Amino acid sequence: MRGRGFTLLEMLLVLGLGAILMAVAVPNVIPAIESAQLSSASRDVASGLRFARGQALSRRQEVRFTLDVPAHLYQVSTRPKVFGLPSAVALRLFTASGEVEGEGRGSIRFFPDGSSTGGRVTLEAAGRKRLIDVNWLTGRISSSVEESDGT
Repeated sequence: MRGRGFTLLEMLLVLGLGAILMAVAVPNVIPAIESAQLSSASRDVASGLRFARGQALSRRQEVRFTLDVPAHLYQVSTRPKVFGLPSAVALRLFTASGEVEGEGRGSIRFFPDGSSTGGRVTLEAAGRKRLIDVNWLTGRISSSVEESDGT
């Protein structure tokens, strides 16, 4: 009586096809993951900046949004929690020279009237850039997408 099941040849054929599919799929999935991380990180940073501005307005006191670029962390001075950002996303902070707190660490300060010291947080991954700008006069936070030039 002949047993039911798969032959060794059939198993090897299925494993070979699976390996080929993985070799094709993985390089296409990684940029999609990095792009999703970039979108998520830029939303988190913009949300943190908006929260800091809202806190300054509602509490009628200065509030700092502090970004630690090498550690991929940010914090709002009115909250003890420190928020992390994906390490695959490259960060840069452009702020007033008086707000630089050390190598790769600086703040954007919001005032009780809604204005700020101004600045820009640049996030980059998967060949794309997200720019989050803080207007110094109004404290308004705006976000834009910029294609990277690849250099």
